[in-house]
Amino acid sequence: MKHFSQIQQEFMAHLKNPEHIAFAYDIEERRLNIYRELFFNNILGFLDSGFPVLKSLYLADDWLGLARQFFAQHHCRSPYFTDISLEFVEYLSTEHQLNECDPPFLSELAHYEWLELSVSIKKCQQEIHTWQATNNHLPNNIELSPLATLVSYHYPVHQIRVDFQPQSPSEPIYLVVYRNSEDEVNFTLVNQVSAHLLTVIQQSEAINIADLIAQMQLALPQLGAEQLALSVKDIVVQMLRKEILLPAYSS
Repeated sequence: MKHFSQIQQEFMAHLKNPEHIAFAYDIEERRLNIYRELFFNNILGFLDSGFPVLKSLYLADDWLGLARQFFAQHHCRSPYFTDISLEFVEYLSTEHQLNECDPPFLSELAHYEWLELSVSIKKCQQEIHTWQATNNHLPNNIELSPLATLVSYHYPVHQIRVDFQPQSPSEPIYLVVYRNSEDEVNFTLVNQVSAHLLTVIQQSEAINIADLIAQMQLALPQLGAEQLALSVKDIVVQMLRKEILLPAYSS
């Protein structure tokens, strides 16, 4: 006689892939169908709300097909519904084989949409101190906001829509997705220099402006010291105003 846990596993396997895996127990088909629709529609609802741009690029049947493939093929590691979006991103980037209806930027756009959601609900473990620019004096030390994430893509995912779907990758595109003190989620496009500056700050956790300029000088020796210092301070001011960077205070 089978253990109840084994029966549960067989039941779940059937719910995930009912066309190929039968459930060999005496349960009324109408009841089974209720369970099948309930589980799949829960998954579909999270994908619909979490990836609206991506969904808009598909015909309805193709989007349903992608959702069913994810539900049938992916083994979710997290038991929480709130992690379904991340599981979907991981599935697209590591398991899914592109079909004819899939755009080439599928995994990157999905990651970008998930990142917006992730930043919007992220809980911050530290008190946020924003820059008060009343006298334009830069803080002695700065840090990357815990509510900001720097990411690079090969497609302009922030511009993709139904009437703009690039088919070939471009040079790396750097974006910062962040949430400000008004709980507004925004993104900003940055160049390679600004991306490197933010990476230096992130790796240092908190850094003095003079040390930041010195490290940037090592990365950009072709620039004069005075020109570089002005450029670094200008980027820092822009990022402080957006609240991507924050004043860093010792605890």
